[in-house]
Amino acid sequence: MPIPRLLGALLAVLMTALLIAPSASAEPPLRTQTQITDSAGVLSAADQVRVQASLDRLFDKTGIKLWVVYVDDFDGKGWMAWAERTERLSDFGNDDALLAIAVKDRAFAFNVDPALTNNSSKLRDDVRRDRVEPALRGGDWAGAAIGAADGLAAGKSAGTGGAGMSLTSVLVILGILVLLAALTWGWLRVRGRRRRRDELAAARRVDPTDPAALAPLSLDALDGLSRDIVVDVDNAVRTSEHELTLATDEFGATRTAPFRDAVETAKTALAQAFTVRQTLDDSVPETPLQQRDLLNRVIIAAARADRELEAQTAAFEELRNLLINAPDRLDALTRETVALTARLEPAAITLDDLHRQYSDTALASVAGNVTEARDRVAFADATIATGRAQLSRPAGDQSELIDTIHAAEGALGQAATLLDAVDSAASDINRAITALPAGIVDIGRGIDAAAAQLAAPDTPRADELRAAREAAVAAVADAGARGEGDPLGVFGRLTAADATLDQILAAVDAQRAETEQQARILEQALFTASSRVKAVSDFVDTRRGSIGPEARTRLAEATRQLEAAQAKRAGNPGEAIAHANGASTLAAQAQALANDDVRASQQHYYGGGGRPGSGGSDIGSMIGGIIIGSMMRGGGGSWGGSWGGGRSAGRPGSYGGASRSSGNRYSGGRF
Repeated sequence: MPIPRLLGALLAVLMTALLIAPSASAEPPLRTQTQITDSAGVLSAADQVRVQASLDRLFDKTGIKLWVVYVDDFDGKGWMAWAERTERLSDFGNDDALLAIAVKDRAFAFNVDPALTNNSSKLRDDVRRDRVEPALRGGDWAGAAIGAADGLAAGKSAGTGGAGMSLTSVLVILGILVLLAALTWGWLRVRGRRRRRDELAAARRVDPTDPAALAPLSLDALDGLSRDIVVDVDNAVRTSEHELTLATDEFGATRTAPFRDAVETAKTALAQAFTVRQTLDDSVPETPLQQRDLLNRVIIAAARADRELEAQTAAFEELRNLLINAPDRLDALTRETVALTARLEPAAITLDDLHRQYSDTALASVAGNVTEARDRVAFADATIATGRAQLSRPAGDQSELIDTIHAAEGALGQAATLLDAVDSAASDINRAITALPAGIVDIGRGIDAAAAQLAAPDTPRADELRAAREAAVAAVADAGARGEGDPLGVFGRLTAADATLDQILAAVDAQRAETEQQARILEQALFTASSRVKAVSDFVDTRRGSIGPEARTRLAEATRQLEAAQAKRAGNPGEAIAHANGASTLAAQAQALANDDVRASQQHYYGGGGRPGSGGSDIGSMIGGIIIGSMMRGGGGSWGGSWGGGRSAGRPGSYGGASRSSGNRYSGGRF
C-alpha cells in the first residue's frame, strides 16, 4: 500500500478513536474529601494557604463551612445538576455551602442554604455578583474563593449585629406599607364611587323601557338604576292610590276605571320588582348574565308602570282643571257658538257662488257643509244649556259636566271645519287641480321606495308597509279616474295616503337604523369579548403550570358566554350583547386571578427574594407547565438547596450568574 494512503488510513482511525473516546478532562460529580479540591490544578501552594485561611475565618465567625471545588468541566451535566449531585455525594448539611468552579467550562455554582443568610438570598447574590464573578472573570481562582468566604463572613456578621435596627426598619416599612395600602384603598373607593355615579347618570338618560338601550350599560349602572326606579315607582303608587280615591269621588268609578287599572298594574309590577331585588340581594350568587336579565326585568316593568301612572294622572289633572274652570269654559263655548252662527248665511251664499263656477262633482266634498254646520251649531247650543244646568248641582255630582263640555267642544269644532272648507273651497279646488300631478309623482316615489323595502330581507313592519303601499296605489288610480270630476276629494285622499306611506317608511328606516346600530354594538361587544377571552386563554396556556382553578373556572364561563353570544347573534341581538358583555367581565376577572396565581408561583419558586428570570429557563418552564409533569414524577433533581451561579446568559466565554431559591436541605452532614 502506498505510504500516503497508509498515513491517511491511520489518521482516520486516530480521529475516530479520539471522537468516540470519553474526554479525559471530564470531571463527574464527586465526594469532597477536604474543603479545597483542586482537580483542575489552578491553585499554587501559597493560594491554597490563603484560601484555607479565609475558609477558617468564615467558620470561626459564622459556623458556615464553605467547600471549594475546582474542576475542568461539569461533565456535561450543567452547573446546577453537577453541584446538587456533588452535595448529595458529600453528605452536605444545613451549615455547608459550596463554590464549584469549572475552569474550562467557565461555569460555576455558589450554593448557600437560605437559613444561613436569615432566609434571604440577597447576601448570597451580593457576594456572587460583587466578589465571586469579578474574580473569576479576571482569572483569579483563589480570589474567587477568598471573596466568597470573606463576603459571607462580613454579611453574616453585619446581619447579626444589626438585628435590633433591622426590626425597627421592618416595623417602619410595614407602617409605610399599611399607610400606602390605606391611601390606595381610599383612592380606589373614591374613584369607584365617581365612576359608578357617572355611569348611573348616563343610565338615567336612556329609555328605561327599551331593552336595546339597556344592553350596553354595565351591571353597576343597571343595579343603581333599578334601585332608583323601584323607589320612584313605590312613591308614585302610594301617591296614585290617594289620587285615585279623590278622582273616584269626583268623577265616579266608571270614569276612573283606567286610573284604577294603571294603579293595579303598577302595584303588580312593583311587587315583582321587589321579589327580583330580594333575589339579587340574598346570599345565593347569580352569574353576570342572570343578574343582567333580572335587573332588566325590574327596570323595564317598573318604568312602563310608572309611565302609565303618569299618563293617567295627567288625564285626571286635565279633567279636574276642566271642572274647576267649567263656568268660564261654557261662556267661551257660547261666544264661539254665536260666532259660528253668524258665519252660516255668508257660507251659504259662498256655496251658491261655487255651484255657478264649478260642477256639482267638483263640489261634492263641500256641497252639504252649510247644512251640517247648522246642525252642529244647534246641537252645541243645546248642550251648553244642559251644561249650565249641571253647574248648579253639588260638586260630587258634576262628573257628567265633563262629557257635556267635550260634546259641545266637538260639535263646534266640526262646524268650524265645515264652514272653513266652504270658505276655502275655491282656492282649494284650484290648488288641488294644480298640485295633483306633482302629488301623483311624489306618492309614486313613495310607492317605489316601499316596493324596494318590501323586496329587501327582514323588512320591519312589512304588513303595515304593504297595506300602506296598496292604499297609495289605489289613491293614484282614483286620481287618474276621478281627478277632473272631484279634484278636491281626490287630492285629499291622495295626500292622506301619501302621508301615511311616508310615515311608515320613516318608521321602517328608523327601525333599520336602530337594528344596524344594535348590530354594530353587538359586533364591538363580540370583538371585545373574543379578544379578551383569547388573550386570557393564551396567558393561561403559556403559564398553565401556575394557574389555579378559580381563574380557569372564570375563563371557562367566559368562553361559554361568548359561545352563547355567537349562537344568539342572528336571532336575538339584545341577549347576544348581554352574553358578550358577560364574557368580557368574566374574562377580566379570570385575568386578574391568573395574574395573582403567577405572582404567587414566582414568589414560591424564587423564594421571595430572588428575581424572575435569574435562574435560567427551568423556572419559566415550570410556570409554563412544560416540565411540571417530570417534576411531579420525581425527575429533574431535588430542589433542596439554594442555588446561585451558573453560566452567563450574556456572551460566550464570560462568567455570569443567576439565582434560584428553594427550601432547606436535609439535616445532618459532615463533621
